[in-house]
Amino acid sequence: MKKAITCLSLFLLCGCLPATPKTIENNFKNDTCYNYHYQHLTKKQQQLYQKIYNIAYDQEKDIQIGQTDMDKVTPIVEKVLKDHPELFYIEEWSLTENGNFSFKYSFSNKKIKYYQKQLNTITQQIKDNTKELDDYEKIKYIYEYLIQQCEYLEEADYNQEIISSLIYHKTVCSGYAKALQYLLHEVGIEATYLTGMSDVSSGNNDYHAWNMVKYDNDYYYVDATWGDLVNNEFETINYDYLMFSSEEMNKNYQIQDSYEDTTNGNNTYYKKEGYYFDYYRIDDLKQKINLSQNECHFQFSSEIYEYAKNRLVSQGDVYKIIDVSNDREIKYIDDERFHTIYLRW
Repeated sequence: MKKAITCLSLFLLCGCLPATPKTIENNFKNDTCYNYHYQHLTKKQQQLYQKIYNIAYDQEKDIQIGQTDMDKVTPIVEKVLKDHPELFYIEEWSLTENGNFSFKYSFSNKKIKYYQKQLNTITQQIKDNTKELDDYEKIKYIYEYLIQQCEYLEEADYNQEIISSLIYHKTVCSGYAKALQYLLHEVGIEATYLTGMSDVSSGNNDYHAWNMVKYDNDYYYVDATWGDLVNNEFETINYDYLMFSSEEMNKNYQIQDSYEDTTNGNNTYYKKEGYYFDYYRIDDLKQKINLSQNECHFQFSSEIYEYAKNRLVSQGDVYKIIDVSNDREIKYIDDERFHTIYLRW
C-alpha cells in the first residue's frame, strides 16, 4: 500500500508539471505612454510590469510571469492599469500557485476592436480641434470637453474605463481621469492617473481619482470630476480644479501614489487667465466682469481673500461691478480651500 501511494503521488506530481511555457511578444518596447508609475519601480519590478503589460496588450492568459507572491504582483498590476487607460477591456486578473498569470477580459476581441475604432474617431476629432492650440489651451480644451460631454453616474456601465466617458458619456471619477489622461497623451501632453482620498478637509474621505499633468517643465493637477459642477439651480464648469498646484492638492486630497511638487505655480488656471488677484480693486474686477457673459471666477491670495469676500458679498461691492438693471439675480459660490469666488448673474 505504501508503495502504491508513492507511485500515485509521483503520477500526480508529473501531471502538474506545466507544458512548454507560452511566450508573448514584448510590445512594451514600442509603448509611447508616459508610464509615470513605471518610472518609480525597481528594475526587477519593471521587468514584471512589462510582462503584465504584454499579457494585457495581447489579450493573453495563462502566461508564466516568474512570480507567485500576490502581495508583489498586485501593486504592479495596479500601476500597469494606471499608466495605460487604453487597456479598457480588463475586468479582473488571477495568479496560480505556479506563477501563471491571467487577465479576464470584458469583451471579445471583435468587440474590443469595435470600441477601439470608435475611440480612434473621437481622438482624431480632438486632434483636429486642438492642432492650432498651445499645450495649456489643449489641457483646458480637453478638461472642458469632458465636463461638457460627461454625466456623473455611479451606476454607469464600465464606469472605471474610458469607454464609459468617451463613448457612453456616463461615468465616475475613474472614467473622467482615465479619459483625460488618454486624450492628453494623444495630443502629446504627459499626464498620469492618481488615486487617493478626496475632500479630506471636510472629513468625507471619499475614494477618488484625478490627474497630474506636466506643463512647462512643472507639474499641475486636474480633476475633471470635481470640475463638473452641478447644483440644484445650474450646471457650470468649476475652474478651481483645472491646473491647481501640489500645495492646493495636499489641502484637499490624501494621495496614495507618487507625485511631483509644483515648483513655479505661475501656470495655474487663475494666474494663466488673469483672474488671480493679490490686491482688491473694484475697477480691475469690473474689467474682468465686462469680458464675461453671465459668470466669472476669481481667485485671491490667502492674505486678501477674506477681505475681498467681505467687500463683494457682505458690503455689496458685487452690485458695483455687475449690472443688474434688468433685475437679474446675482448668485455666488465661495471656496475657502482655493480662495475662490464664483459669480453668476
